[in-house]
Amino acid sequence: MKKIVLSVLSLILLAFLVSCEDSALPDLPDMDESMDVDAFEIGDEDATPDYESKPDEENGVNDADNQETPDSESPDSEKPDTETPDETPDEEISEPEIAASHLIVATVGGYDVPMSGHVYYAKDENLDTFKEIPLEGGMGSSDGADLNVAAFTEGFAVVGRHDSSSLYFFTPDFEFEQEIQVKPDTYINMQDMVYNPFKDEFIVSALNFDDFDSKTTFSNKLFIFKKDSPETASTLEISDNESASPAKMKIVGKKLFVALQNLENNTSAKGEIAVVDLENYSVERITLPTTNPTGKIEYNKNVDKNHIYLTTTGNWKQGDGALLQVNTDTYEVKKVLSESEEENNILDGDFVDLSIADNGDFFIIFSNNILYNDNSLLLYKPKEGKISKIDSKINAFAANPIDYSSVSGKIYYFVDEKSDTYLKSFDTKTKADEKILLDFGPAALRVKYDYK
Repeated sequence: MKKIVLSVLSLILLAFLVSCEDSALPDLPDMDESMDVDAFEIGDEDATPDYESKPDEENGVNDADNQETPDSESPDSEKPDTETPDETPDEEISEPEIAASHLIVATVGGYDVPMSGHVYYAKDENLDTFKEIPLEGGMGSSDGADLNVAAFTEGFAVVGRHDSSSLYFFTPDFEFEQEIQVKPDTYINMQDMVYNPFKDEFIVSALNFDDFDSKTTFSNKLFIFKKDSPETASTLEISDNESASPAKMKIVGKKLFVALQNLENNTSAKGEIAVVDLENYSVERITLPTTNPTGKIEYNKNVDKNHIYLTTTGNWKQGDGALLQVNTDTYEVKKVLSESEEENNILDGDFVDLSIADNGDFFIIFSNNILYNDNSLLLYKPKEGKISKIDSKINAFAANPIDYSSVSGKIYYFVDEKSDTYLKSFDTKTKADEKILLDFGPAALRVKYDYK
């Protein structure tokens, strides 16, 4: 974990030093602003996958007998029936209609600035009303601050990350509700949190922190707790690999998809996703052709109801990352785009994160390592087989650096201009953009929906 933190901090420090010395840099060749790639049919079930991971014993699928049973699991929970693959698909579960959408933004004074976390909101995504939610004492930990944002039906929460066991819950009316600590006496680098409506429980992922707590191993487990009794938090093992670190998560139907980083101490050639049944907490696993899924697990049912998409960085600056498509039922995996090591290629760098607009456009945060970490916002049109750079100076190191709103049709992300950081929006319908200056550094942003 220390190596991961130091490597990310080194990248950030390098970017800062370079920005201060632009005048001393040599002239660089221009990077191609657009490129043709193979057309990709979203949700095409007939295409041959680049990599196929079907449920079997080798992948640890339905390995519930080897999992640690959460304290909160009901005694009458049953293992999934592996003999009935023709069960009703998860996507047929009815979903509530969206009534409104709001933008939540978390910031920090610095990774090493104690309790410097802040949270802001823009009701109805109106940036003119963008303001802070006051919270006495700030958010984070005594050693620093790093935050993520989790949204759910009955409000949202700010997730304390670096050396913080705190979750800060807020009401749907944007008022602070309560702070909950998970394992307060243990170092935790929490990454993401989701709400399980089938058990009325919250699930938290955290990166590997064995180096900080030699007596306890939680690296390949999720934390599960009820809001009214967090002290009884249990754990659920989701990988046979003890070095696997749960990171970003996404609920699709009755399944929770969990991205796993740091397999084989960050040297594995393959990655992994854990799939958790939210009704009984049984676990299946999907093997990925590339390692280290760093971005969010993206799912837009308006574009493709049968697949999730995610970015993997592989190993930084080695051209081994990819944009992947995963079938939510069969678990087949396809490579949509691959990183390149060709000089001046628009994909010479690392995939970081993505969001998918309702019109089928992919907006990708990309780290252009050959240009001194001049990170880009790429627009990928799968059916047209076209990828282009539409913005630069992107901040790619926030916990959640990009998100899309199905209500407004806007993409939100962070932009660095010298020592200033801006929150920026791009309207996918009108192509208009808007930005506002942030008082502190970016930590995460999230579009929150209210439902009817």
